[in-house]
Amino acid sequence: MVKISLITATKNQAATIEDTIRSVYNQSYTDVEYIIVDGNSTDNTRAIVEPWIARFGGRLKYVVDSDNGVFEAINKGITMSSGDVVGLLHADDHFTCDTVLECVARAMSDPSLDLVYGDIHYTDRFNTRSIKRYYSSEHFRRAQLRFGFAPPHPSMYCRRRVFTDFGLYREDYRVASDFEMFVRLLWIPRVKAGYMPLDMVSMRTGGLSTRWYNSLWLNSIEKYRALRDNGIHTSYALLTLRYLLNLRHYCRKTTSSKTNDFILKYEPVE
Repeated sequence: MVKISLITATKNQAATIEDTIRSVYNQSYTDVEYIIVDGNSTDNTRAIVEPWIARFGGRLKYVVDSDNGVFEAINKGITMSSGDVVGLLHADDHFTCDTVLECVARAMSDPSLDLVYGDIHYTDRFNTRSIKRYYSSEHFRRAQLRFGFAPPHPSMYCRRRVFTDFGLYREDYRVASDFEMFVRLLWIPRVKAGYMPLDMVSMRTGGLSTRWYNSLWLNSIEKYRALRDNGIHTSYALLTLRYLLNLRHYCRKTTSSKTNDFILKYEPVE
């Protein structure tokens, strides 16, 4: 059995946190350690979370502590974790179906595999049945990192030892530490990664990583920095091209129902 540590970082997200928790609770795979790191919410987040602790039967850890941003909170969760595999589920998001973690565990039962990623979709913030964008990693190639492309971060699950070997998320990034992590893991050391053709997470628009001004400005600045920090040549012109290429994601608004019978595809060579 593969033990999965799942981390949710939250602060003042009482409106959506229960959907997130419920989607974890409903997962068919139960060898899961669920860690919620709350950055001292001032709304009623605690009142929503605490009744779920007993329902999880000891599998839910709830930590309330000040932090300097989401990546510090995620790092706290990773440091606390004890699972073989670590994944993230943000407090605005929920699993697309009840078998996602079962599929992850099955994929990661291959001991040679260090990391898996899949697909996600974005929905209207107030109507999660309204799909705005489908983000597939099927055609991702390592070279696309230079253009600012990476697999969707909420779909990434990796061995806990990867963070020991390559470090935690950098807390000096505001929005692109997840991208920097993909660059760090996939560009030079190239941990063994596999793609799962699986729609894993339903992600509400309007969060930190999907606001338009972050995508068009701060996101580009930080992705440029992430590539240069890792010794990879790029330019703002190359990074700008991804906005044109991203239009193809908005044209696909249907999601796959194939959640069990997937074929694991290892990251293709260049």
